[in-house]
Amino acid sequence: MSSIETVSRELVQLVRGLRELHGAISLASQHPVDPSGAAVLARLDELGPVRLSGLATVLCLDISTVSRQVPVLERQGWVVRERDPEDQRAQLFDLTPSGREVLQDVRRSRVEVLRRLLPDWTEPQLAAFARQLHRFNEDVTTNRQEIVLAATGSESA
Repeated sequence: MSSIETVSRELVQLVRGLRELHGAISLASQHPVDPSGAAVLARLDELGPVRLSGLATVLCLDISTVSRQVPVLERQGWVVRERDPEDQRAQLFDLTPSGREVLQDVRRSRVEVLRRLLPDWTEPQLAAFARQLHRFNEDVTTNRQEIVLAATGSESA
């Protein structure tokens, strides 16, 4: 089996494991949040007030998907909607203080769960893995649009 085939197989295993991992993180957290909700909270924390279209772009999701997720987070009191001061017709979304607290709790729970899952990994091993994972994520982000366009038969502009 080639190395790229091994990477492919391991990625499938990783995706399955991440689903289980999120379940453990939710149980460890005081504020259970589904993975998509946690992703929205994290992006809002990074971006600050942003339009729904901008949030969808950063999440690499269709705006209709994000427009279904955000109201759920609003009802929880974790996200607030306000008028865009530059364009009164548009709306901006941002985290509330409660939303920031929930995000911090999710992040703490994630670290706690990972510490329990990787008890014998040394700091240098974790640092090396983090560097490789970051490189992988950067390459995926950089090349995603080209791959999607090729897969759908669309031409890039």
